[in-house]
Amino acid sequence: MKSLLFALVLVVLCSSLTAIDNRFVYPLGQVRGVNAQKIYVSDTQVLIRDSQDLLIYSTFNAWQPRLEAGFRSEFRMEDVNFQAGNIVYVSSQEASNTVSQIDSLSQLGRIFFINTVIGDKMSREGSTLYVADRYRGIDIINIGRGGTSEHLANFSEKWGIKDFVVEYPYIYALNDFGFVTVDISDQSFPLSIATHYNISNAIRLVKSGNHVYVAAGKELMVLSVDQIDKPSLISQAAFFNHIQSLNVKDNRLYLALGQGGVKILDISDPSRPQDINTFYPPAAALDIALENDYIFVAMGKDGWMVYEYR
Repeated sequence: MKSLLFALVLVVLCSSLTAIDNRFVYPLGQVRGVNAQKIYVSDTQVLIRDSQDLLIYSTFNAWQPRLEAGFRSEFRMEDVNFQAGNIVYVSSQEASNTVSQIDSLSQLGRIFFINTVIGDKMSREGSTLYVADRYRGIDIINIGRGGTSEHLANFSEKWGIKDFVVEYPYIYALNDFGFVTVDISDQSFPLSIATHYNISNAIRLVKSGNHVYVAAGKELMVLSVDQIDKPSLISQAAFFNHIQSLNVKDNRLYLALGQGGVKILDISDPSRPQDINTFYPPAAALDIALENDYIFVAMGKDGWMVYEYR
């Protein structure tokens, strides 16, 4: 009996050890005086934006981000995407939208080129830009090096897309009813191949390996897409705060939980995500971006933070 009890205690101890984070979060600095509702990062550059203003920073020195350029959109911006380090795509619902540089910045940084497209969400893979519009479906556009573009196809059904990621030859998307996979192996003829509609209130998703992580209110859902035509729900967890945003890197899932801070989960076993770390920025965590050993957190009118995680 004692040996059995000892074995059970050992199993529990080993399980708890796997949930211990072997990295530490170090705050590096806060950028104040800007409204950071969304945050994006690529090649040591950070884009932060609200509905109409877009600011671009260099994080070559992560302790002191440098403002490179700023732009103002005539209409509401829905999403942005980088290409080639100095080309920014801005999606809007207004075909005539004009995005102008803010001259008052007096910055001597890199020159950026802004292209506008109609849509709500964007995802890019290589030289192909995928633009989701709530009413027109998904446009597939070959943007080459950014100077010219070629419309390849449009995929449309009677649902609106809330979020999506692309890993050729598939699109993984959330629509008004749940989760959808789309075969884009023939980019001129996209084809819906599977759905999983037992998901409600889903607004964000990320993909890692053969698993898709879905944020739905206060719930995190993990879908297996190992069988691409039969996505299945393998795990589900609830939190005290709504999931505002999520991101994934190196078998770790990062959740921006508003006033609940930023939570880091170990997803080495996707069927059993383990809570390994939580940290609290100076204000509510609204969005999160990752690059190298850095975590970037958007905090709305309180600006944004840079953390080192190593």
